[in-house]
Amino acid sequence: MKKATRRKFLAASGKAASATILGSMLLNADLAFGATTYVRRNLAGMDASDPVLLAYRKAIKAMQALPQSNPLSWTYQGAIHWTTLSPLLTSWDNCEHGTEFFWSWHRMYLYWFERIVRKMCEDPCWALPYWNWAPGSDFHLPAPFRDPASELYTVNRDPMMNSGAAALNPLLVSVGASFTLTDFFSTNLNIQGPHGSVHGGVGGWMAGVDTAAQDPIFYVHHSNVDRLWDLWLAQGGGRSDPVLNAGWTGKTYTFFDETGNPVKMSACEILRAAEQLNYVYEGEPPQVLNFCRRRPPFPWWEFEHVVLFEVPGPPVELKGEAVSIPIELRELSGKLKAALESKADSLLLDLEGVEAERNPGASWAVYAGLPGQAVETDANGPSYIGALSLFGSGVRSEKHHEFKPAHFVYPLNRAVQAALRENAERIQITFVPLGNVVDGKTTRAEVKSPVRIGKIRLVIDKATEAK
Repeated sequence: MKKATRRKFLAASGKAASATILGSMLLNADLAFGATTYVRRNLAGMDASDPVLLAYRKAIKAMQALPQSNPLSWTYQGAIHWTTLSPLLTSWDNCEHGTEFFWSWHRMYLYWFERIVRKMCEDPCWALPYWNWAPGSDFHLPAPFRDPASELYTVNRDPMMNSGAAALNPLLVSVGASFTLTDFFSTNLNIQGPHGSVHGGVGGWMAGVDTAAQDPIFYVHHSNVDRLWDLWLAQGGGRSDPVLNAGWTGKTYTFFDETGNPVKMSACEILRAAEQLNYVYEGEPPQVLNFCRRRPPFPWWEFEHVVLFEVPGPPVELKGEAVSIPIELRELSGKLKAALESKADSLLLDLEGVEAERNPGASWAVYAGLPGQAVETDANGPSYIGALSLFGSGVRSEKHHEFKPAHFVYPLNRAVQAALRENAERIQITFVPLGNVVDGKTTRAEVKSPVRIGKIRLVIDKATEAK
């Protein structure tokens, strides 16, 4: 694998400049003329004087000096994610949350943003670093982003995160539950829980979908989210991108290249980041090579959600105290055992119609355990199944987008297996609101708006081998 060099980059970009502005042709031009592989480094290995961060600061300053109507400006790039500015310009309010395109859209967004920063900082070797909040242990806001004299800083964050006194809650940002899943679409939904918890934990601009991308930490946060996609695939076991799903592979989006020209891109152009987009992550395993409309050369499954049971009763409301919901297992034991014995099927807790009138300002740890069982403080424990955090969907007060409720899924295999071993007739789903960690202790979450869950169901992610 070649490292980025200035001479090779200039040779590649010179050829690309003469090509059509269509995204796919730009990418092919880069690859054809020897574009090198950029390494997205871990922020934990950087101090404030690192050339990568100095270049990022330079680019931010240059982009902030441009008028907001310029596609290369900081405001315009942030508004591509979402904005309250009017009138809406090309590609504004374009982000995907709570959908099957969450991972793919954000990969495209970061790729073109990275190219723009590379131009604006005048460093042709620059690559976007990542904040390793999971599966690592970098829960404090990285120190270079806490310096008030730096362009990496904004006062629009939780003051205690900015001072270094507070850290993200490890329970809320754990991706262990996500990595147990094998279906791409279920994982793509589940990973949005810890992703949203990072947004809420940083607070301020990051906590609102319409302002999040104005904070420089947004992009290094999402660099890690993108890295998690590669790490999930690298586990194998039938994990694959949905390359035979025409709805997923065929959807296109418009972004802007480093010259300010519009470019179109689809998921088929971003499956193999190292080959197609010329970047890798520091320390990651070899990337899995998926190809559109071609079955992967290993056992690969297609999934269908089969509803086993819907919890009766009115919508569940989450506020500032823990809430528990019992789910009866007795009449389902036969079907549950069959699902648990399968090597490919997954048993899921499925939450639909999740919404709040405004941003709740809190995240919930979600547990599945035996009645009377104490909730755990270890994200790797058998009863912890993930986080619930509203970001980008489910909040009625957010403007511009048509409102849509949020949707969450959580793996239940381990919890139900434990219950059946104990001959338990029910399991208990518990939602616990949690705040950031200060001095090693979890703070109490202040819930600003109740969250309602419309439907709670048990679902089997039923797998059949693709033909």
